[in-house]
Amino acid sequence: MNSITQICIHFFLLSLAFGTQLFSPVVSTKLTGVGFYKLGTSIVLSSLVLAFGVDFFMTPALGPIEIWCYGILILSNVVTSIFHRDEKSLLMWGIYILQVITFSVLAFHVFGFNPIWIMFFFMSMVLLGISNFSMLLGHYYLVVPKLTEEPLIYCLHIFWIGFFLKIISSIAVIVTIGAPYLAEGTLLGDGYMYNWLFVSMRYLWGYLAPVTLSFFTYKLCRLRSIQSATGVLYIVEFFVIVGELISVYLMAKHGLPL
Repeated sequence: MNSITQICIHFFLLSLAFGTQLFSPVVSTKLTGVGFYKLGTSIVLSSLVLAFGVDFFMTPALGPIEIWCYGILILSNVVTSIFHRDEKSLLMWGIYILQVITFSVLAFHVFGFNPIWIMFFFMSMVLLGISNFSMLLGHYYLVVPKLTEEPLIYCLHIFWIGFFLKIISSIAVIVTIGAPYLAEGTLLGDGYMYNWLFVSMRYLWGYLAPVTLSFFTYKLCRLRSIQSATGVLYIVEFFVIVGELISVYLMAKHGLPL
């Protein structure tokens, strides 16, 4: 596995785990029951274990701080999965705060305190995390049919805020340091044609498609057609994943945080 592929896989797993963990309090466990929390925790744990495996076996010198962070996160998620109840206790809130802080410390160390990489990671984490959380929540309406549509709409509001921040940042990059990569006849990056191909896919699949579909999801939620909304959220998450993987490839290979 080459370094670019390793970076893309590790970035995706870490951002998916952090994002899903971060947004877990969006809907109260008193409304969904602890089963929904455990579902999200299982995804966080799976992503964490895989990210740690990529880090441990493919990084020449994994630092002790990263190992401690992975250990705390994995152990704390196992504990909360076992002991969490329908109503979130003060202890569970304390563990959640610890998890968010530990995830942040891990991200800073993994990306070597590079401010561009860290900002890029946190913005991607928001989009991946909230799209995955929204899709999972949509499924859980089958388990708790009396759950109102408001938590899902709240997730869409978070998605739009994250999208707005990411697209503004991306446009700023493309009109400044990215402009030479799109100049006719350029030999920078992957060459003129492939640069345009990757950037076009990043904007069409990673930005235009998911944000357009999110408005359809909003309309379906307002009509209380949650199953249909969940189906659309599957497609939203697919496009978000594709867009972010293209984005992290461009960042890892050419330093373009799109």
